[in-house]
Amino acid sequence: MPTVPLTASNAQAVSGNVALASEQLAKKNDFFLPLGAQVASPQRSAFGLSRFLAQEIARISEQRNPRQPAAAPSPVCSSGSFTTASGSDSVSEIFDHCVLAPGQSINGAVTLSGISATQTSFSAGVSINLTFSATGFADQTFSGAFGVSQTGVGSNQVTTTISGTNLALTDGTTVQNLGDFSMSVTTDLTTDGTTGSVTFMFTSDAISGTVAVTTLTPFETTPGRTFPHTGAIQIKGLGGSTIKLTVNGDETGASPQLTIQIDADGDGVFETTLGANWSDFG
Repeated sequence: MPTVPLTASNAQAVSGNVALASEQLAKKNDFFLPLGAQVASPQRSAFGLSRFLAQEIARISEQRNPRQPAAAPSPVCSSGSFTTASGSDSVSEIFDHCVLAPGQSINGAVTLSGISATQTSFSAGVSINLTFSATGFADQTFSGAFGVSQTGVGSNQVTTTISGTNLALTDGTTVQNLGDFSMSVTTDLTTDGTTGSVTFMFTSDAISGTVAVTTLTPFETTPGRTFPHTGAIQIKGLGGSTIKLTVNGDETGASPQLTIQIDADGDGVFETTLGANWSDFG
C-alpha cells in the first residue's frame, strides 16, 4: 500500500488507528485488540494477545525450570480441544475451536521455538496463526512470526520485548499489518503499572496506506486504566508530512486527552493542532 500523505483532514483518523495499535502494543494486557474494542467492550481484553503470550511463556518457562514460581494452568476447553507437541527446545499449542468461556473461543496454533529459559530470563521465536472469536464481534485472526524475550523474571520489574518483520490482523473486513516492529514494555509487578515504547510500520485499509511510527516519550499506563496517561509518538507519512500525538491523560482525564499536531508539508513546522479524546477513536 502507498505511503499516506498526512493532512488536517485525515489526521484524526490516522492518529486514532495508530494510537490504538501503539498503546495496545505498549502494555501487557491488551496487545493489538481490534480498533475501538477497548472502548466498546473492555471485557474483551481477555483476548489480548500479549496476555495470552505471557501465560504461555510463564507455563513453558516453569515447565523447563521447575524452581520458578508455578505457571498459569493449561487452557481448559469446555468444548473443542487443546493439545501440545514438544521438542527439545520447542512447544506447539494447538487450539481446535477451544471454548474458554461462554461465547469466546480460539482456533489455530502458536509455536515457540529456540526456547531459552533461566530463572531470570526467557527468549524464543514465536510463530502464530490464531483466530479469536467472541459473540457479538467479528472474528480476529492474528498471523506472523516474531521474537519474544523477557528479562527481570522473578523480580518486581519485568521487561518484555517483542520484535519482528510482520504481524497481520484481520478483524472482520479490516486488515492491519505491523511491519519491522519492536515493542518493549516494563511492568512493575508491585503496582501492575506499565511503561512501553514502540516502533513499527503501520499499514491498514482503514487509512488507505502506510505510515511509520516511532515513540518520542514512552507510554505509561496506570493500573486499572485502559489507556495511558502520558506518552507521545511520531507518525511519518508521504513527503515528510508528520503528526505528533501527545497523550495528556487516560480515559478518565480532562478533555482533550490527546493533542494532535500536524505538519502537512514536512517543513518541520506544525501548522494545525487538534484535540481529541480516547472515546473519539472508538
